[in-house]
Amino acid sequence: MTNNAPGGNETDHNINVCVRIRPQRSASTATCINISRRGELTVENTTRNTSKSYSFSSVVQGSNQEFAYNQIARPLLEQLRCGYSCTLCAYGQTSSGKTHSVFGPPGCLTVTSVAQAQGEVPDEWGIFPRLVLDILKMDPSSVVHASAIEIYQDMPYDLLADRAPLSVGTKRAGLKVGGGPVTVHGNDRASNHCGTHPPGCSCRKCFEAITKMKAMETAARRVSVGKNRTDQSPQPRQNKQQQDQFATVGETLQKLESAEDVARFALLVEGTRTSVGHALNDRSSRSHCLVNVHVALRATSSAKKMVRRKLLIVDLAGSERIAKSGVEGVARHQATSINGSLTVLGKVIRALSLSHRHVPYRDSTLTMLLRKSLDDPMASTSFVINVAPDTDHAEETACSLEFGKNLTKVPPRTCRVVGGGERSATCTDNGIESSSDPDTSTENELEILVEQLRVAKTKLAQADSRGQGEQFDHCPR
Repeated sequence: MTNNAPGGNETDHNINVCVRIRPQRSASTATCINISRRGELTVENTTRNTSKSYSFSSVVQGSNQEFAYNQIARPLLEQLRCGYSCTLCAYGQTSSGKTHSVFGPPGCLTVTSVAQAQGEVPDEWGIFPRLVLDILKMDPSSVVHASAIEIYQDMPYDLLADRAPLSVGTKRAGLKVGGGPVTVHGNDRASNHCGTHPPGCSCRKCFEAITKMKAMETAARRVSVGKNRTDQSPQPRQNKQQQDQFATVGETLQKLESAEDVARFALLVEGTRTSVGHALNDRSSRSHCLVNVHVALRATSSAKKMVRRKLLIVDLAGSERIAKSGVEGVARHQATSINGSLTVLGKVIRALSLSHRHVPYRDSTLTMLLRKSLDDPMASTSFVINVAPDTDHAEETACSLEFGKNLTKVPPRTCRVVGGGERSATCTDNGIESSSDPDTSTENELEILVEQLRVAKTKLAQADSRGQGEQFDHCPR
């Protein structure tokens, strides 16, 4: 069952929220969720004798993975083709079906299941493998690479490199440009693939990025001089937010060309990711899993150049009440860390929904890595809220839906496009060859600064004509 609320406008780039209700463990047990004919969810807490209603763009019931994928994730394909970096996050309490939705049940992602499906997608496969396969079908010439990062107790680890520890840097520190010292399996042209460079790299692209950054800083200093001459009013710090985008440095990338590659990738992630059993879940994820999919495809079927896109799939660890899960020792510390990072995520969403000037992205590794997905106007973000209908989970279900309600309050992000340039790549017989087009966001920032500098110079000339510019003669022009 699904409900699609009318009046949605995907071009606003606000956060899209869907709800998936896990099937009941037993048909004889009562449910705490009632769905009206209009698709409104009502959660009844019989213990406290309370009820509350919620409304979302889509509500999915049942265990059909293909149906859930079509309702929740398929719209991201069009957003990806239109030029947006797409993100899909699965949120919910422990044992609500997040990993089941994203990857599928344990052990289903195998090469054997691909052979048994005889060319079709295995029925049990979740959102991630279906998305990758649809991208490959959408453009047979597309090139897809993926990395998998585990955030365990607020520290990032590379799941494709036997949980090797990773570092997190800002855009300034890591220089997020094409190429980099990343391990790419099955691709001889690793230097042309997008990744994150470490500080001090001396390759051509890093040199070009540093040159652009110095030009922007010089223009910013000149604009600051002009503002001091004419106008002391504060200006919004948009460029600072764009500079503070965070990324991991040095993660492994694996090339995905077929369903077998996807199965091997997901099976490696499943086997390496930290998990433990407790009273509520036989296999509970004890870390957040972030899968970055880097895609090079043609924007249109007739296009000669290939453009780069990024897709982020996030399987969040589930919140849990220790009194119910009964964990002790290390598992108890894991639960505390998970709840702490999810609390920070809730604070970030609340700050965004209330349009606060300060958003606490830096309070956890998870929110630092999700910053681009939450505040970049060229990002399309969706959340699937997984809930359990059992009456003994009514309070946790209400908390998850309350988080989803706060997501719907996040205001749309304004997207200003300056110029028509787009970072692209040319398809060759051996792989992807980067073009000389500059990075769009950096170019846009520079054009905005140049325009502000032009306005400042005009105001200075007007001050000179009125005889008020002598006091600034010592300043560099």
